[in-house]
Amino acid sequence: MIKVRAVATLLLAALAVFSAVSCQSIAQRVEIGMTVHVRGADAAGIERQFELMAQMKVRWVRVDVGWAWIERERGQFDWSYPDKIVSEATARGMNVLAVLAFTPPWARSSVPGHSGATPYHRPVDLSDLASFARIAAERYAPRGVVSWEIWNEPNIRRFWPPRPDAREYSALFRVAAETIREVDPGATLLIGGLSPKYASSPGEISPTEYLEQLYDSGAAQLADAVAAHPYSFPAMPTAKTERMIGEFTDLPELHAVMKRRGDGRKKIWITEFGAPTRGPNAVSEKDQARSVVKAREQAARWDWAGPLIYYELVDGGNSARDEDSFGVLREDLTLKPAATALIRAAS
Repeated sequence: MIKVRAVATLLLAALAVFSAVSCQSIAQRVEIGMTVHVRGADAAGIERQFELMAQMKVRWVRVDVGWAWIERERGQFDWSYPDKIVSEATARGMNVLAVLAFTPPWARSSVPGHSGATPYHRPVDLSDLASFARIAAERYAPRGVVSWEIWNEPNIRRFWPPRPDAREYSALFRVAAETIREVDPGATLLIGGLSPKYASSPGEISPTEYLEQLYDSGAAQLADAVAAHPYSFPAMPTAKTERMIGEFTDLPELHAVMKRRGDGRKKIWITEFGAPTRGPNAVSEKDQARSVVKAREQAARWDWAGPLIYYELVDGGNSARDEDSFGVLREDLTLKPAATALIRAAS
């Protein structure tokens, strides 16, 4: 009896090890990335951030190529911020996903029914955007930047005020995509990351409905992939909730739209995913770690899933706002459990 129990114990232990290794190997099928903001960091801080990403085996670095900040005055450009990140990433063999988005003051105007103008308002003249897109592509294509996400979360009011409009975004996407492809015919163009819609939020459009509208307008057909931001916090990515439409568990429905429209071979890139550790919808640091691991394991089971890019690398500050606490690193670059889990998974 003792021998039987001993054998059973060994078998259970072996099964547990095999299961852990199996889950890890499955998860590693998905390339991971990080959204990176290094404003204010000194050279040593930037180097440390990239060292830690290398330990996590980060393959993609997502960076804003923000028109609103690069060309604040017409014809005057400051590329120092994206240049810094692109140089660090490419020197380490990491791929760059450039986010082409947001409008400088001189190129935008207030939209009727919405007070004031913000960088998130669309440009008045799309030819101004085309000019910037051309210059950006000419600058970065020779440096190895071949993947572009056009705008950010255009299906919600915050990033397309005063209300989302798929036809307007389609026009913007078409202009940006065609311009970049004139410079770099092999560029990979992504529909701007679609945000979940709060079930209780009127005037916003769910990712599936918005994507249907982009196919109706002919814009989605021009894209090489669709980007999604399937946040699910404070729930785990494997949990289905009624709080949001377009969360992680809804991604198969988004791909079903693509398949029905003849684009089933194209992938969904998850270009933002994470959970805050402060704020009204915060999770614990331990649960943040569980969330990033579970998201990768689940994405690896979908053959149509592209890279999984976490939002974000470093906390944005010490405020109580959830927006400032998505980092897997704290502001002082100490590791949260999520970063430790990603490093462990990479080993």
